[in-house]
Amino acid sequence: MPGFRVRGRHVRLASQVLFLLAFTALFWTLAWVPAAGRLASSFLALDPTTAVGTALADWTIPRWSWIGLVILAATGVLGRFFCGWICPLGTLQQFVSWATGPQKRKATERNRYRRWFATKYVLLLVLMIWALLGANHFGWLAPIPLLSRALAVGVRPLWHGGEVPGGWISFGLAAAILLASAWMPRFFCRALCPTGALMGLFARLAPLRIRRSDTACTDCNLCLLACQGADEPLGRHRVSECHVCLNCLDACNEQSLSYGGVSAAERAKAPKLDIGRRRVVLTTVASVAIAPVMRVAGSGFGSRAYDAIRPPGALDEGAFLARCITCGACSAACPTGVIASDLGRTGVEGLFTPVLGMRRGWCEPSCIRCTEVCPTGALADVTAEAKQAIGGPAEVKIGTAFIDRGRCLPWAMDVPCIVCEEMCPTSPKAIWLEKVERVGRNGQVVTLQRPVMEPALCTGCGLCENRCPVGEQAAIRVSSAGETRDPGNQMLQQPVPA
Repeated sequence: MPGFRVRGRHVRLASQVLFLLAFTALFWTLAWVPAAGRLASSFLALDPTTAVGTALADWTIPRWSWIGLVILAATGVLGRFFCGWICPLGTLQQFVSWATGPQKRKATERNRYRRWFATKYVLLLVLMIWALLGANHFGWLAPIPLLSRALAVGVRPLWHGGEVPGGWISFGLAAAILLASAWMPRFFCRALCPTGALMGLFARLAPLRIRRSDTACTDCNLCLLACQGADEPLGRHRVSECHVCLNCLDACNEQSLSYGGVSAAERAKAPKLDIGRRRVVLTTVASVAIAPVMRVAGSGFGSRAYDAIRPPGALDEGAFLARCITCGACSAACPTGVIASDLGRTGVEGLFTPVLGMRRGWCEPSCIRCTEVCPTGALADVTAEAKQAIGGPAEVKIGTAFIDRGRCLPWAMDVPCIVCEEMCPTSPKAIWLEKVERVGRNGQVVTLQRPVMEPALCTGCGLCENRCPVGEQAAIRVSSAGETRDPGNQMLQQPVPA
């Protein structure tokens, strides 16, 4: 094309498209068993809050999450390049902002910095305090886990025949973020993103940033219209808000803006964060006070009331909540669709964490894909053999099935049914059949085979509950009781029959 030359923003756009395609491709490989699980979930490690959240809550930097710390360190040199060049949610917001109308049609005032954009720093402080107290909730708002969860529990379940309870909330949150960008470019990045706030703090150290020449500038406001981060390159450059998108450089006809090194004296002149000591103190006190309330609200890990079934390999509840970033990777990887995003059953602390709904699917005895793709080790590595009860009890149990004799057809209504026993995958079977004869109302003798549970052999896979023909509330249901991850949630041990 005549007159076309490669500019910085062209390279940035190419980077955004490349990383968006990489995120999409890796997301869909979560359920593709030939792909290495660690590789399929590696994009989640790019978000620095993945490492920071687990480090504060669990004092660990698991698996590949150290990559996020490398990006955070690079932010201290280059500025918030992650937001402008890598983040897929940021890219989608930028696309929506562009698609809803040319930037020149947007009001200049709408693109200026506002003090309430400091809300993201308040949210970051709240999440960091909660993480220090053992509850890692960064995944609620961190952009990559948020987008991954929206796809995992809001879109992909359609392939399994219906939506996941609570999936519409995760998808709706992502959709609302994108719609807000039609009103204000990158509204979420500017005002609410905790990852952006964390990077904004490190960006203040960056020696490389946007520079302005006062002698060449004509105050035309074109750079302000093109800015994605409301860092106001026309005035006192707010490096903590700059996404390094380089739009302003190309928009300036006088070429008075450039990206390069600045002196320590110039860095010291940068505007301070609009947080205030009083707000920091009040936020800290409120966060510490709210934390124990959240722990007991509904049912936190201090109570057994929730009775939620976690995926295989899940750590004990406290460690699990400290590591889980609610990214939905395990749900997206599950071949039967049994893993759902929780919405209230495990209390406020367990919001969006994975739980198993056996009427939707079952935990395939030979499958360990969820443990392979978990980016933080909230689901520890297990082997398929450890999940299977072949020749004796399994090493890894996620729960125990209980027969509701009031709903079971042979027990309650003298109707023949052996579905649960046929479906039981253990050897010997955890469900065995007791033959009885019953005299009916009309005097006829009916021979029945009533299912009886041997809890020591049950793995909690849920195949029996999934296939039970008795309505929505099955006559056999899996409980978390007997799960191997929690010694405090055991039943009385019974001998295994020979």
